[in-house]
Amino acid sequence: MLATLDIRRAGPGDAAKLAALARSSFVAVFENDDEIENARYYAERSFSDAQIRAELADASSTFIWAQQTGIPAGYAKLRRGSVLGCVTRPRPVQLERMYVDTDKIGAGVGKKLLHTAIKIAQSEGYQTLWLGVWEDNSRAVEFYQRQGFDIVGENDFMLGHLRQTDLIMALNLRP
Repeated sequence: MLATLDIRRAGPGDAAKLAALARSSFVAVFENDDEIENARYYAERSFSDAQIRAELADASSTFIWAQQTGIPAGYAKLRRGSVLGCVTRPRPVQLERMYVDTDKIGAGVGKKLLHTAIKIAQSEGYQTLWLGVWEDNSRAVEFYQRQGFDIVGENDFMLGHLRQTDLIMALNLRP
């Protein structure tokens, strides 16, 4: 039931909760995969409390936090100024992350976070929203395709000591 879903911009006081959610959500994608140790290695380094605090303080980033009756449900991160060469559409902004608590997947949290990110991007004059998603995460790829994203390229992603491929997807934000 999403009636109690609270979505807002995250602040410095949310760092520890954001970091914990990022670590658990990221690792959950690899739960039944042989590369679980690489996922844990990556998550511990990329989503430490200190790292998330630093990212929250970065003016090029906006974090969008979702809670359901006070319990963390998910978050999204917009990042300005970063773009890959395969993203050739006008005025791009990156949806660098969107993580939903595993218990909330399929409940509409991701869709609400995405729509909030889109509204923020549009209000800032961006015309393209782009992201990278692991090619083997079919659930996420299909979610983004249902939301109107197209695959525009690929990019290498280092998961711990393992090189993987992310699909680069883009969405036209112009009305």
